[in-house]
Amino acid sequence: MKKIITCIGIRPDIIRLSQIIKKLDQSFLNIIVDSGQHYDYNLNKIFYEQLGVREPDYNLNIKSGSHAEQVGKLMIAFEKTLIKEKPEFVIILGDNNSSLGFALGTSKLNLPIVHIEAGMRSKNWQMPEEKNRVIIDHLADMNICYLEEHKNNLIREGLDPRRTWVVGNPIIEVVNAVKTTFSQEDPFYLVTCHRAENTENEENLEIILNFLGKLYKERKVEIKFILMPKTKNMMEKYSLSFPEGVNPIPPQGFLEFLGMEKEAELVLTDSGTVVEECAILGTPCLTIRESTERVDLIELGVNTLTGLDLENMLDASRLALSRNIKPVSHYGENISQKICNILMGNSLQFNKR
Repeated sequence: MKKIITCIGIRPDIIRLSQIIKKLDQSFLNIIVDSGQHYDYNLNKIFYEQLGVREPDYNLNIKSGSHAEQVGKLMIAFEKTLIKEKPEFVIILGDNNSSLGFALGTSKLNLPIVHIEAGMRSKNWQMPEEKNRVIIDHLADMNICYLEEHKNNLIREGLDPRRTWVVGNPIIEVVNAVKTTFSQEDPFYLVTCHRAENTENEENLEIILNFLGKLYKERKVEIKFILMPKTKNMMEKYSLSFPEGVNPIPPQGFLEFLGMEKEAELVLTDSGTVVEECAILGTPCLTIRESTERVDLIELGVNTLTGLDLENMLDASRLALSRNIKPVSHYGENISQKICNILMGNSLQFNKR
């Protein structure tokens, strides 16, 4: 069996790769490397447990830090793993700091890179994730896209279409494979907010909190706010507090959080994974950002990009609450098996550029 490495950076990577890893384990000697960027139990280990993913073979333990610190620490630690294991190729998902560090470390040793979730573009060069995903796509020897439009983005940037595959979105397999563990009779809205553009900008974070306060005054519906460690730290730094009706709760396990998404009357988020999960579940969802790489969900009418104008955000909330959302069906099926088949059939062709 060919030896490969599958990289896990942050919590959404565990979710998206959970079904893929099970398929890869059947066909490859698959070494799992976790960066350790997310290290709290509720941000890491509980996801392995709930999704039935075996523990990683390596944890690089990079933890928190600036973008440069995380990428630098990961490259140093991952290089040692690559030299020791000598994989045929390395699988990297997404656009977080760990993904970038994994890609740079692999490329420097001239080992083949497979990038899953390739070709997404927000057209916002201020986003750290946009820079990361563009760099990784251009370093990759094989790009695996969720949608045809993502492949077209890569072709427009001059990448070889023969090295690009469209397979569908693996998140739908994960959502359909689990049973949620949350229920609540009283109505509530659900909020997640973690991106740098919102949390590292005092004005933007204050706008979001003011919006939630006004939304509660207008609707009198409980607002559950998933309080990530980074967001908590930035609120303390800026001396910001939660308005009436907005109740902070700690990060949840996947089964609990998916249940909350399913039961919520409205979800407000800056997460890419959350908007996809809501689209699959048929839950009204707003993206509280100035730009998005999930353009398909806006075109399908299941998500709204609010921007950070207070009145626009309130108007978008009223519109979302007045509509019935049908679950999306364009993410495909058998995604994990498709990816495994592609890698089995092409694993000897990487370096023939």
